[in-house]
Amino acid sequence: MSTQKTHTAAATGPVELDLSVSNGRINVHVDPAAAHAKVTVHTAADEGQIADAVTDTKFTEHGTKLTVSVPDDMAGGIGGTNVVQVGGSTFSFGGGVVNTGTMTGMTISDGDIWIGGQHVVSNGQVIAQQGAKVGGATGTITVDVVLPAGSSLAVSTKNAETTVRGDLEAIRFDARNGSLQAGAVKVLEADTHNGSVLVDRVEEELEASTHNGSITVGAYNGRRGSARTHNGDVNISATPASSGKLAARTHNGNIHVRGAGHLDLKTSTHNGRVW
Repeated sequence: MSTQKTHTAAATGPVELDLSVSNGRINVHVDPAAAHAKVTVHTAADEGQIADAVTDTKFTEHGTKLTVSVPDDMAGGIGGTNVVQVGGSTFSFGGGVVNTGTMTGMTISDGDIWIGGQHVVSNGQVIAQQGAKVGGATGTITVDVVLPAGSSLAVSTKNAETTVRGDLEAIRFDARNGSLQAGAVKVLEADTHNGSVLVDRVEEELEASTHNGSITVGAYNGRRGSARTHNGDVNISATPASSGKLAARTHNGNIHVRGAGHLDLKTSTHNGRVW
């Protein structure tokens, strides 16, 4: 059993896709032969909050602008049927307001929960360490996208990995926890707290930042670029087609910029190597 919702754009040709999904995985395929954009949201779950989020997904179109909004499957708190068993104790979570405190071996702080010293909930999601058994609602949301050539993509997510295969005009990626892996793009704007940014080629503009994660650009042809990370490496290969300013900065990590002798290059690292 599974739950699925699909939408095919009415507009023919390239679109600007604005996709919002809190948790799961996003797979984007750019197909030059595709006449219409198509988005499929699905999960293996047939009931519960995850299935409801898929069913309640909203699709709206205004000309070539396609907006897809998947409700937060954790918006009501920890999944209503999740059960965590640690040792001889069983804890059931039904959502609602969670306050900071300790209750007979349970410690709750800012959405994280420890039971008997074991970390069982992180950022509102049930996780399982050794010795913990998790039951109840399971599954994840996957968004599969087919875009015509010349399209653009904007992603907003809390916890979703995003993979793009093919060339896009622009990518705007905003994530709390999640990495971006993409092919070629003219303009890239990526901001993630925990996650890496890996792009094969940037043609015009690069603006990428991450707190914990690496930034890698296989071929930089742009005229304006900036890559910043607090904990992680920055790797950029500039081509002779690139021009203008390029900045690469990290606090803890290495910086490796190749082929940038003709650029106005600025690099800095507190703990790491630059070469």
